[in-house]
Amino acid sequence: MIRETTALMVRELKHWYRAKVQIFMLLIQPIVWLGLFGQALPLKLPPAMLNGAPDYMSYMSVGMLAVTALFTCMFAGMSVVWDRRFGFLNKLRAAPIPRGSIPVSRILAAMIRAVISALMVLLIALIFTHIPGLAGLTVTSNFDILSGLGMILILVLLATAFAAIFVAIALTIKTQETLFAVINLLNLPLMFASAALFPINSMPDWLQAVAKVNPLTLAVDGMRQLLFAGSIGIYPLWVDILGLLTFSVVLVIIGIVVAMRALKEK
Repeated sequence: MIRETTALMVRELKHWYRAKVQIFMLLIQPIVWLGLFGQALPLKLPPAMLNGAPDYMSYMSVGMLAVTALFTCMFAGMSVVWDRRFGFLNKLRAAPIPRGSIPVSRILAAMIRAVISALMVLLIALIFTHIPGLAGLTVTSNFDILSGLGMILILVLLATAFAAIFVAIALTIKTQETLFAVINLLNLPLMFASAALFPINSMPDWLQAVAKVNPLTLAVDGMRQLLFAGSIGIYPLWVDILGLLTFSVVLVIIGIVVAMRALKEK
């Protein structure tokens, strides 16, 4: 199964990096978010609300890492829709390969794309700091290799969970229009009902309760503790990582089970 999964994963990644438009969008999307939304919304919030970030732009830049990973994973199912439309998915179902390699390969490919996209956002946010007239990400901690590995681990767990569930959804949905409707239904609640863009202390009580269990909140809370000195997180760092690990394992199991059932349907 490892060989088949690797081959299908490499195929997905080749389709991704050979599409010049997708590479262009990978570069331009964070510039638009950070250059327009971030610069046009210079909120003046007290330091106690920013989890150790020196300014709102730094606070939001970390949130954009998780949001970028989320958006990338949401569209991971589009390749499934296109493979079904052109008949390649039916060929895979008839091929003498383990059925599990089909969803697992898509999950791994989506996770890799999401982590790369998030790291591109991080790089652009750091570059913005050195451009006159622009605000960017200011790292206030003694950022080292361990902190970087911890941040990547958080992104991997977050991306794997979302990739698993959205690949499963794509395998059960027959049309591209329905998949877009599901994506549009889920992306805004997940993004805004979290601590990714705004401190949850400023939210109503009922929304705070939702945001505190949102996996995006766990991810950004953990990354801010790794990036900013003196950051007092919503949860301890180990709770953020353990919560994301649990969330990832549960969604991967659910996603693979749902995907396997969908692949057995005629």
